[in-house]
Amino acid sequence: MPSLPIEPMIHRAECTENSVLATTLAAAFDNDPVARYCIRADSRRDWAMHAGFKRALDIYCFYGMTFAAMNGAGVALWARHDQWQLTFWQECMLIPLYVRICGIRRFMRLSRGFETMKWAHPVVPHYYLYMIGVHPDCQSQGLGAALLRVMLERCDREKMPAYLEATHPRNISFYRRHGFQVIRTLTFGPGGPPIAAMWREPQLTAA
Repeated sequence: MPSLPIEPMIHRAECTENSVLATTLAAAFDNDPVARYCIRADSRRDWAMHAGFKRALDIYCFYGMTFAAMNGAGVALWARHDQWQLTFWQECMLIPLYVRICGIRRFMRLSRGFETMKWAHPVVPHYYLYMIGVHPDCQSQGLGAALLRVMLERCDREKMPAYLEATHPRNISFYRRHGFQVIRTLTFGPGGPPIAAMWREPQLTAA
């Protein structure tokens, strides 16, 4: 595969791209500890991974802060602090799909893990990076950093903090290089994998 440009082309994703972007996220999160803990592991796992990420993209695309790169090789889903949390009825409507995605036992793991994340989520104004992923074929070429910069530069201009949960330990150093610090270590529900809650204060911009 040819090398990516030094500054990859980033664009605001359209909802029509969600199926392609879901394929990217499914590949990027294939070995993610939370995905391995919650998503079914049988012959329907590929369908389940795609369906789960597709639904997340369908929800977040309406916030206007989903960004994609390189024909869908990478994607980042953001929301404001007052957007990300679903209503009770929205959560109820998602239950049948997520039971199929996870299976009953693993759905309970997912539900308890999400409750932990909601409990720990900061309440002060911020931008929330819900998810970022780059297809394995395009990793280590600067695409993730380019996707992050789009919103981190906005955070700095608006003097707004940013928040995320790192679900894989190997990603913590990557986020630290972009100004995030671990503020709390959580367990994704009882017996679940650890996740790192990370916070970034806005950086000073050049005058």
